[in-house]
Amino acid sequence: MSCKKPWKNPEDPCNGIMNESPPSKVGIVLADKSSGNNLILSGGLTAADLKLTLSGSTTPLTNWKIINTPGSPLNGILELAVFHEKAGEYRYKIEAKGLQSVEFSYTIKQVESDNPCKIFAYPIEGLKAINWNFVPLEIGNKIHPTGIKILID
Repeated sequence: MSCKKPWKNPEDPCNGIMNESPPSKVGIVLADKSSGNNLILSGGLTAADLKLTLSGSTTPLTNWKIINTPGSPLNGILELAVFHEKAGEYRYKIEAKGLQSVEFSYTIKQVESDNPCKIFAYPIEGLKAINWNFVPLEIGNKIHPTGIKILID
């Protein structure tokens, strides 16, 4: 008995691939401008206290979570999974209990890939807050390439 699957073409490097890569992730920290404290952690906010929408829509998104791992450097980060495969700017709004709304955006570019199974890649660029000041997100003395810390008054 053989483990070879007769429907697979061994010469096709893309044969049998269901998903080449996980979605990209955007990390957002909501921070108090004067103290620098993470407002999700210090305010005790949970996912139930937050609503994330794509700009121009009122339908809440579900492709995000708050990382809740005490002791982890990622604890208290709002993490958004990005599934876009279309170039353009994407704008979001975060509404949080007891805080003013936060808007942020990023751009997806379409670039050619060297991967024969995935002709194009869709990297995230230009992540920024729109209505608040922000700084790059630093985790363990390293800049998170797709993360920002939004400074709220």
